[in-house]
Amino acid sequence: MSTDRPTVLVIHDDGDALDLLTRLFEAASFDVVTAVAGYRAQAQLEGDRPIHVVVAPWDTSRTVGGEVYRWALQKRYDLRDQFVFLASEVTPEFDRLVAGRCLPVSMARPADVVRVAVAAIKRREGLETARDAAVADTPGAPRLLLADDDPTLLHVMADLLGDAGFAVTRVETGNAAIGILADNTFDAILVDWHMDDGSGADVYRWIASTKPWLRERVVFLSGEEGDDATSVAPGRPMFRKGQDFKALDTCLREILRQARHDESQPTIIPGRVDPG
Repeated sequence: MSTDRPTVLVIHDDGDALDLLTRLFEAASFDVVTAVAGYRAQAQLEGDRPIHVVVAPWDTSRTVGGEVYRWALQKRYDLRDQFVFLASEVTPEFDRLVAGRCLPVSMARPADVVRVAVAAIKRREGLETARDAAVADTPGAPRLLLADDDPTLLHVMADLLGDAGFAVTRVETGNAAIGILADNTFDAILVDWHMDDGSGADVYRWIASTKPWLRERVVFLSGEEGDDATSVAPGRPMFRKGQDFKALDTCLREILRQARHDESQPTIIPGRVDPG
């Protein structure tokens, strides 16, 4: 990724704010894409044009940033730490869902929005370089634990993930996954949300209490429309079974890069710009 002409997606339903941010980013040598609503932002993010950073409001009066961020956790997981949120006061769920990945900045200091966006891109470039080096230096296929109590789906998913280059360990219950995790580590953990003998939530809670460094490697599967892991596992993606394997594979690749980087050196946690 080059920052010669990075692209920013600016989301805002206020025309004056949208115009101001567009001019500021263009003056900073960004290519600017705009959207006035969440569904238009999602269409931009689903397109072929690379987006390097997303700027959107997310406070008590404007929640579109949170809506797009939740969508991105499912469909564009690679952008999870590339958001800059415009907020005078963040919502109660902001810290729980974002978990320190992204920064809120007040529109009272619009120049800071550009500064934080540039910093996010530079930070991402540095992390990607380190992660890619860690992956290159680690021999063998990436290790993935797959847990699902549907034998047919378990077999199909294991074959697909194996063809994608993962070394897959498969189990049919959540408690079996916990047993495997007690003595092993994995680059990625893909768990069905609904299982009778230990659910995906049970597996995540065990990981959070016993091996918390593995929390960022967990991805959930669900066959139920409307399921959401936010209350148990804030920020963790959930994919519908049988849908969009490409998006799932992209998400797992990003987790792999992070996992291999974590094993080689500490991850830098961004600071926070207090709204004012």
